[in-house]
Amino acid sequence: MRSRRARSPLLGLTLVEMMVSLTLMATVMLAFIGTFVQSRRVTESAVLHAAATSLVYGIIEQIKQLDYTTLLPNYETDPFAPTSKTPPYVRVRINQSTVVWIKVVHTTQGNTAQGPTTTPATSASASSVGAQQNYIGAIPLSTVTGTTSQQINLDLWMWIDEIGSGDAQEVKKITLIYTYSYLDGKVERVVRDREVFLRTRFDI
Repeated sequence: MRSRRARSPLLGLTLVEMMVSLTLMATVMLAFIGTFVQSRRVTESAVLHAAATSLVYGIIEQIKQLDYTTLLPNYETDPFAPTSKTPPYVRVRINQSTVVWIKVVHTTQGNTAQGPTTTPATSASASSVGAQQNYIGAIPLSTVTGTTSQQINLDLWMWIDEIGSGDAQEVKKITLIYTYSYLDGKVERVVRDREVFLRTRFDI
């Protein structure tokens, strides 16, 4: 007769089974953490792009309100402008505490438009595409300070080309190339995009 101990199933796990279980659990957890980190980076990138785009559109709306003849662009020296900024330029407000004078490349009617028709590569410099450098600097995205703060570094290139064809004779085409960078951990990410819009003499 076999003993009762011999007939009972083993209720414990061997060391090998335990190691396999821990390895599988660690693999699943690492995959989950990796997915979470990637999702956070994608979300943060989308938020920063939305913030930069919103900032640029705020600048565009200000440009649309500038006087067509004397301020788009301004050829007179603004006494409030930094000495490093010389006409022609347009004056816009970035936020409540920052006003900037964006130097532009202005092409009068009858001359070949100089604004780029495609977005330059992020490696292209302002001089390589015939632009004026307008580095705005670091712009905070919130009131949070310290190591947890997030900011973008903005650079603007602007062309104003006067065009006259067909029935419209007083139209200015504004091309705005904006480049912003931000830190993704310890890696700097650089994004460049382009906005093009028309401003007629009789806009309200």
